[in-house]
Amino acid sequence: MGSRTALCSLILVSGTTSSGQAVVQIYSDKDAVIGYHYSLNSENTNYNSADWYGALSQPGNLGGENNSRSLIHFDLSDFPPGSLIDEATLDLFGRGAVGLGDAASVGNIGANACYLEQITEFWEDNTVTWNTQPSVSPVNAVSLVQSTQLIQDYMNIEITAMVQAMINDPSQAQGILLRVQIEDPTRGLFFCGNAYANPAKRPRLNIKPHGHVSVPTYSRITELHLAPNPVALYDRSRLELPEDFRAGWISIVDPTGRSIQEIPVDDRSPQWLTVQPPALGRFLVILKDRNGVVLGYAVLVGLLE
Repeated sequence: MGSRTALCSLILVSGTTSSGQAVVQIYSDKDAVIGYHYSLNSENTNYNSADWYGALSQPGNLGGENNSRSLIHFDLSDFPPGSLIDEATLDLFGRGAVGLGDAASVGNIGANACYLEQITEFWEDNTVTWNTQPSVSPVNAVSLVQSTQLIQDYMNIEITAMVQAMINDPSQAQGILLRVQIEDPTRGLFFCGNAYANPAKRPRLNIKPHGHVSVPTYSRITELHLAPNPVALYDRSRLELPEDFRAGWISIVDPTGRSIQEIPVDDRSPQWLTVQPPALGRFLVILKDRNGVVLGYAVLVGLLE
């Protein structure tokens, strides 16, 4: 939990796919468990000392029920807005028993299918509690199937759409929440957290950048000026182009990372262009040169009039 366990948070491994495509491996830089325990006021307790990442629902010692969820965060700052990825997968390593209670003392138990949901609000691992847990988005949620073993690894969990949405809007890149789909005793699913004693068992995010553009290339892009923004649907916003830009194109990308419009730009174009939101919501406007290298970006927000 926290920065004290951030063991080399970013590792770039080349040639790990059959096509020789690079894979970026990122270990979490913070996580936390949050819990509600009937009659114990634990909904205001911070569990940053836990070394596991999991979720449970079990009977309470004093009646009622105990529920726990977990939050985890990965630093995606090496993928600024405008970065496209081909794939993102999550590796979670089985933990087994983590404490007391009908679920926590056993390990994986019951109908324990879970959700992974994108966290969209900032949180601190040493202060977050059940009562202050951050908001999440269900849009790109991923289901984890029920376990078949008390201790079980879940490898190559496909979360590409979720991670691409985080890259598209860094303000929404606040991590991943794990919870059981039905919070009703007794069920639980448990993995090693980022404070687990064996570093090789800590949660790991694997990202394949799009095409042959390496991660350092993305660090050279700049944020472009777009106004007005937000803009009403079917209205237009003016995008200022860099003074030294000559030719290339503009891509408008939806929250899943899909390019939905390509606008050619040549050296006869003025130093600005008008763009129009294709629908409600947030869209990336990406400027590329004629070789396809990303040079700049802006986040276009479409609103109702």
